[in-house]
Amino acid sequence: MARGLSALAKRASWNVIDQGMSALANMLLMVVVARAVNDEGAFGAFAIAFVVYGVGVAVAKAMVGQPLQMKYSDTTGEDFRRAVRNSQGTAALIGILGGLTSAGAGLAIGGSVGAALIALAPCLPALLMQDSCRMAFFANGRADYAALIDFVRMVLQFAFLFLAIFAGYQNVGILTLTWGVAGAISAGVGLYLLRAAPRMRGAMVWVREQRELNGYLMAEYLLGLGAAQFGILLVAPLASEADVGALRAAQTVLGPLNILGTAAFAFAIPELARRSHLGFKARMQAMVAVSGFMGIISTVWVVGLLLLPDAVGDALFRASWRGAQEVLLPMGLNSIASCLGVGAAVSLYGMALANKTFRLNMFRAPILLGLMVWGTLEAGATGAAWALACVETLFLPFWAITAVRSSREHAERMAARKPEDDLIDESVDPT
Repeated sequence: MARGLSALAKRASWNVIDQGMSALANMLLMVVVARAVNDEGAFGAFAIAFVVYGVGVAVAKAMVGQPLQMKYSDTTGEDFRRAVRNSQGTAALIGILGGLTSAGAGLAIGGSVGAALIALAPCLPALLMQDSCRMAFFANGRADYAALIDFVRMVLQFAFLFLAIFAGYQNVGILTLTWGVAGAISAGVGLYLLRAAPRMRGAMVWVREQRELNGYLMAEYLLGLGAAQFGILLVAPLASEADVGALRAAQTVLGPLNILGTAAFAFAIPELARRSHLGFKARMQAMVAVSGFMGIISTVWVVGLLLLPDAVGDALFRASWRGAQEVLLPMGLNSIASCLGVGAAVSLYGMALANKTFRLNMFRAPILLGLMVWGTLEAGATGAAWALACVETLFLPFWAITAVRSSREHAERMAARKPEDDLIDESVDPT
């Protein structure tokens, strides 16, 4: 028992380390490029290429990473490698299609934006495979390997960047290419450790096998992320750019909670998926444990920020602190409510019930968007922030109720299936 808990804690720690390393590498990448390029327009071009990469990663996670974690975390050996080969082929295909689109857009747009998009194009397949390798390691319980390939990417991307800058290459296309090449080498290391080369012909097999999950997960991504991001973008025309800046500043100072939340999802979903035999009571204990842990950490962080003296806040967060103070209370409550819902969410994903999480987000998205518009018109950034907090809190019980009901139904199905399995086992002649 003690050994099992120790292994579980070790995997959880590696998840947090990996997510923190990945977030830090992306943040420092932006800082280095911003200081290296000649003007703000060039940095904006690099940022656009990074957004395109982010969209590609989100699509690959919905079609590859999440289904792999939800359905194959309890498989081993050749079955797992077959799933990885087919899923990696899918990630490569998504990257190829995205790369062709990026190259075409770059040629049409031209300038620094075009150069960045063209440089991203040949690297996108490998970058998406690198992230899919991370998801495969999480599914296989090897978060330490995920941290390893992220460490390789981080070291190489800054080594290549500094070499290019030292050599006098400050063109945004070259800087984008150095980052992409580092990701490609990291992907190669990941594929070697997985012992599963991408199988392009397996992409169609993977898409066909996961079509139900893929549809729900993609739609959920567009609904969940799209409503919140579109609502924040609407703050500018409805109020002012300064109000958008205040919301972004609050998101910055609350950023560590996002890293922890991402790590919790990456850790808990495969852990629950590979324990499909868990009974109702055990699933409830896991859900309460995850939500309780996330709730305590988020509450401590938010209260600490609210009590932080201005001098310390300015020193830690610089310009972000002043803007964040205006909306910190509602945005902090939004983060706490979101963290409290993690246990229910990972329970549903761990049972591969993407259809139920989709339905919750389908109702949540229009309510969120409508309240954000109304709140912005009434009170600017503060109104938008309170809208986010209210909707997240309002839907928290619905997530919990859905997870409890689904866990009970799952336990009943497993109990009904067990006698049949025992009968089959007894019918086998051992001689």
